Amino acid sequence: MYNVVGNSSDFILEGFFFPPEARVPLFLLTFFGYIIIVSLNGMLLLVITLHKNLHGPMYVMLCNLIVCDLIGSSALMPRLMSDFFVDLKVISFGACIIQAFCIHMYHFGAQLILAAMALDRYVAICNPLRYASIMTPRTLVKLCSIAWGCTFVMVVVVLSITIRLPKCKSLIVHAYCFNAALFVLACGDYSVNNISGLFVAYFTCGLSFSAIAFTYVKILLTCLFKSHMNAKNKAIQTCASHLTVYIIFETTLLFSIMALRFPNINPNLTKSFGAVMITAPPCLNPLIYGINTKEIRNTVLKYFKKKIRHT
Repeated sequence: MYNVVGNSSDFILEGFFFPPEARVPLFLLTFFGYIIIVSLNGMLLLVITLHKNLHGPMYVMLCNLIVCDLIGSSALMPRLMSDFFVDLKVISFGACIIQAFCIHMYHFGAQLILAAMALDRYVAICNPLRYASIMTPRTLVKLCSIAWGCTFVMVVVVLSITIRLPKCKSLIVHAYCFNAALFVLACGDYSVNNISGLFVAYFTCGLSFSAIAFTYVKILLTCLFKSHMNAKNKAIQTCASHLTVYIIFETTLLFSIMALRFPNINPNLTKSFGAVMITAPPCLNPLIYGINTKEIRNTVLKYFKKKIRHT
């Protein structure tokens, strides 16, 4: 273990263990994965921004989720690519804190934004006649501000407590910086950091799950009592994208948490679960929304048909 004196300005990331011949294939895989994430999310963001028929509350919240996804993937993947070609993966204290901040903003922010999106779907399906009066621009701004504001405060609090700890070690036993990997480097007792970190994690998971479970039970009951088959199909199609995205996010998060709790698991596998949690949802979300959401699908198809006719 690398020892440091006081609060050193540098940390060392353990990274992945792989043979030298695997460096180029892994770099290319990560590079093209990042290009796909930025391209798909950027295109979806552009489509929603440029077309007025996609300026409704659901799509504005989707834009917030896209921004959140890009923050997480951009905090991890470029750094990961550069680390493939160096043996000693040194990261400065400031860069490490910024990376941890962005990753936790993605982690907690995505859950709260998904909860807000669930509330929007609940109002749209269970109170369709009052939807326009409830989901006003002012309400939308409040929901998005609460999601981002709560996330920012929680991340700043947990990282501020960690930053104040005196460091006795410099080796981060992971491929990237995050709160739990940082406070274990402390000289003394870090139980307060552990408890505060777990509290924030359970709070955001619990709040997100409660909001989504409540809204989808209500939506399910509303659909059961709707006699019109088209209304049922529209409600199911509207919720399918959101629910799929939530399940993917929570599944990758669950595997990542479980891997950290079992020390006998292969280290590369543990680190891979952590990386997949940050990269899989941003890669899949635009595909899921683009394919399952009729308005987005039709707008994209109309745009490409128009371009083809002009060529």
